[in-house]
Amino acid sequence: MTARKTPPFHVVEPINDDANPADDLSTFQGCLTRIRDGEGSDGMLWPEENLSDGRRQSLARIDRAAMGILTAVEMLHAANRCATMATPRRHLDEGGGEGLFFACRELAEPVCREVRPA
Repeated sequence: MTARKTPPFHVVEPINDDANPADDLSTFQGCLTRIRDGEGSDGMLWPEENLSDGRRQSLARIDRAAMGILTAVEMLHAANRCATMATPRRHLDEGGGEGLFFACRELAEPVCREVRPA
């Protein structure tokens, strides 16, 4: 087996790392930590600072789930409109509509659970 003397790709070692955002925004672990710490659907930490950390995290989870519900409902609405106006060949199949319905339901459950006071 031969040992490779140079890497198979071009390596650039920056002297200055100003082009990259902070680690919490540019690494997988950093992004995951921000999400778990209470990042809302807009990518920002929950703005109300007078709440406990747990409540801020709950509100951020509610915000993300509500955004998911809104997206899935808009897709269902478009599928329904298409079913009434387009030819059957262009309709969303029954499984797709049912999948979106169940996605809404699954996203609504944590919203209902999280919105209640502890």
